[in-house]
Amino acid sequence: MRRFALLVTTGLLLASASADTLELTAARSVELALANNKQIVLARARLDEAAYGRNAAFGSFLPQVSATGTYTRLGKVNEFAMGYPIPGKFQFPVYDPVTHELIGLTDSIPIIMGYAYDTLSLGSHDNFALTGTVQQTLFTWGKLVNAYRIAGLNVDMQQAATDQARAQVRVDATQGFYQALLARRTVAVMRDASRQLKAHVDQAQVLYDNGLATRLDLMKATLGLQQLDAQVSQVENGAELALAVLRNVIGVEPGTPVALDEELAPDTMATDLDQALEQALACRPELAQLRDAAQMADLGVRIARTAGLPSFFVQANGSYKNPVGFAAGWGTDWNATAGLSWPLFTGLANYNKFKGAQARYRQARFGLALAEDGIRLEVQAAVSALNQEARNTANQRKNVEVAEAALGLAETRYQNGLLTNLEYLDTQVALTQSRVAYLSALANYQIAKAKLEKAVGEH
Repeated sequence: MRRFALLVTTGLLLASASADTLELTAARSVELALANNKQIVLARARLDEAAYGRNAAFGSFLPQVSATGTYTRLGKVNEFAMGYPIPGKFQFPVYDPVTHELIGLTDSIPIIMGYAYDTLSLGSHDNFALTGTVQQTLFTWGKLVNAYRIAGLNVDMQQAATDQARAQVRVDATQGFYQALLARRTVAVMRDASRQLKAHVDQAQVLYDNGLATRLDLMKATLGLQQLDAQVSQVENGAELALAVLRNVIGVEPGTPVALDEELAPDTMATDLDQALEQALACRPELAQLRDAAQMADLGVRIARTAGLPSFFVQANGSYKNPVGFAAGWGTDWNATAGLSWPLFTGLANYNKFKGAQARYRQARFGLALAEDGIRLEVQAAVSALNQEARNTANQRKNVEVAEAALGLAETRYQNGLLTNLEYLDTQVALTQSRVAYLSALANYQIAKAKLEKAVGEH
C-alpha cells in the first residue's frame, strides 16, 4: 500500500508539473503576444481616446445647453426721485350779487392741495436668478464638418497604429520563439556532440592503454571534450536567456515553465516581388497613417481658409428670478438672440495660420512619398533575405549530409590507425558546426518569412 500511495503521489506531482508547463508553438506565441503585449494594450488605449474625441467633435453639431444659478447682493441700489401732486376737493362760497350776502356753497371741485416728494428704487439689494441657455450654431462655412472629419481620420490613424503594433508584435513573437527554439536545439546538438566526443575519448583511452595511441592524442581528445563541455554550458545559458526574452514578448510570468512544441523543418514560401510591392503599398498601416495625415492636413487648410468668415448662431435664455424688473418676488423671464460672429482683423494671425496649414499639407504629401520609397526598399530587402535564407537552408542541409558521412569515415579510419586524433576532432567539430548552421538557417528562414509578412502589410 505504501508503494502504491507513493506511485500515485509521484504521478500526481508529475501531472501537476506537466499541467503548469506552457506548451508553445510559433502560432501560440503570436496569439499570446497579441493578447498580452503592452504595446498592443497601449495602442488600443490610444484608439479608444481617438474614438471618444470623434464623439466629442460630433457634439459640436448639437445644441449646447447650460444652466446657471446666481445670487447678487448690491451694495447700493440706484434710486429715482420724483414729486407728485396731492389731490383734494374744495367748496367755494356763492354770494348774492346785489346784497353780497352768502347764499351757499358750490359742489366740491377737485383741486391740487399741494405736492409730495418720494424716491423709486431701480432694483433690489438681493437678486436671485436661475437661468437656462440653449445655443445652436447654424453655419460656420464647414468648420465643424471638417473638424469632425479630422477627428474621424484620427481614429483611422490610431487604428492603423494598432495594426502596426500588432504586425511588429507578430514579428517579435515569431523571432523570439524561433530564437528560443534554435537555442534549445543547438543545446541538443552540442550535447550529442559531447556524447560522441566522450565516446571518442574513451576509445582513445583504450587505444592508449593498448599502446596504439600516444598520450598526446589522449590529451588532445580530453582537451577537446572539456572545451566542448564549456561551449555547451554557454549555449545552455544562452537558451535560458532566449526563453526569458520569449516570456517577456508573449507577456507571461518570468518563471513560467515553457515547452517549445515545434520542430525546425524546411519550409518554402512563394515570393513574387511585384505582388509583394503591390500588397505592401495597399496594406501597410504606416502608409494608411500617412494618407490619413495628409487628408487631415488638407482639411486643416480648408478650416484655416474660412477662419476669417462670419459664423451664425441663435441663442435663447429662460430664467426664474427675483426680482422681476421692478417688481419684488419670483417670476419668469426670457429672451432670444440671433447673431453672427465675424473676426474682422486678427493681426494677420489667420493669414499666417492658413499659410502654416498649407506648409503642413505639403509636408504630409512629401512624407507619404518618402515612406512609399522606403517601403519599396524594405520589401525588396525582405524578399531578397527570404530567398537567401532558402538557398542557405538547402546548402547547409547538404553540408550536414557531407559532414555526417565524413565523420563516419573518420571514425573507421581512426579505429584503423589511418587518421590522426586531430583530424578526427576537426571532422567532429565540422559536423557540429554544420548542424548548428543548418538549424540557424531553418530558424532564420522562419524569421525572414515573418519579416516579409510584416513588410507586405499582414497584421
